[in-house]
Amino acid sequence: MKTLWRYFSSIKLTIALAAAICIVAVWGSLLAVRYQEFYRYLDQVVLVPWLAAKGTDYPKLAAWIYVLILLTGLFAINTAVCTADKVLSIVRNRLPARALFPHIVHAGFLIAMLGHLAGSVSGYKSSGNVLWKGVPTPVPHEEGLSMRLDGAETQTGTDGELTSVRTRITLLGKDAAVTGDIGINSPMIYRGIAFYHADAGSAPTGLALNAGGNKTQVGFGGSFKTPDGKTYNLGEVYPDFAMDPSGHPTTLSQEFRNPYVEIIGGNGKAFLFAGRPGSTVTLNGNSIRLDDYALSHYVMLNINKDPGIWLIIAGSAVLTAGMLLLLFLRGERAELLRRAGTNGQ
Repeated sequence: MKTLWRYFSSIKLTIALAAAICIVAVWGSLLAVRYQEFYRYLDQVVLVPWLAAKGTDYPKLAAWIYVLILLTGLFAINTAVCTADKVLSIVRNRLPARALFPHIVHAGFLIAMLGHLAGSVSGYKSSGNVLWKGVPTPVPHEEGLSMRLDGAETQTGTDGELTSVRTRITLLGKDAAVTGDIGINSPMIYRGIAFYHADAGSAPTGLALNAGGNKTQVGFGGSFKTPDGKTYNLGEVYPDFAMDPSGHPTTLSQEFRNPYVEIIGGNGKAFLFAGRPGSTVTLNGNSIRLDDYALSHYVMLNINKDPGIWLIIAGSAVLTAGMLLLLFLRGERAELLRRAGTNGQ
């Protein structure tokens, strides 16, 4: 046991592991550049389940990840043993408290490592979640929890680049509602679930119509009336409209090359061209004209549940505190601060 302890407390092992980790990272970087399609969605999945599903199918592409995990685990053990060894020595020899400062940094690193390990084993990552303003949408994998977009503000620089984002959402649960803001690289975190801003914009959610002289906005799937009291409904949207051999409407593709909207009224139906405003169709004696599109604001969120997020935050805080103690309360800087305080008195 003592031999094993001495082995893992060796500074030579630290140097060797650090060098090996750098070499494996370079190996992985070269593969990631060459096989971009395989690694494209790696940051959108939970690592260990992904490795279990894909790693055995593509061993040549996943091998470096297994090796990196092994080396990182050994490096963490090495750090923990070295830290424990030094702290015990400091306590036994009753050295000044500032001798512990470097080991506070090590402790923060280890805590954050535990958080990353927890997040690599369980949780989930869900990308491309679209929220429409004012419309509650279920949070994936979270029964009884929904999210609602309240508003979004963006700012761009003189070069047109996005400089800031402020997306406000409300989480609606069984017991309470929680409102928070999301910024660039500043997620909203709720019970271990992190909500990240991915994209924003406006998209058509309906049509602005002139129906027999009556101007109205109708959402897709909604209904409207003409001045003579007849009711019409917007039916199916055909992105690339065509008629099949039996005379039924169909779409040739999902690209909006030749979009038409089905309008249903009474016992009949007609198809209104939705490719540009000004198109007209007549149904049951009423002329229906497309004046414009009804646009709604949306944001796209990436939602991650990371059970280790609080360990990562706590570890980062401990690491930062240790670095500040090292910088300002140890060695020459500490002496300068003491002298400055003495001169100030």
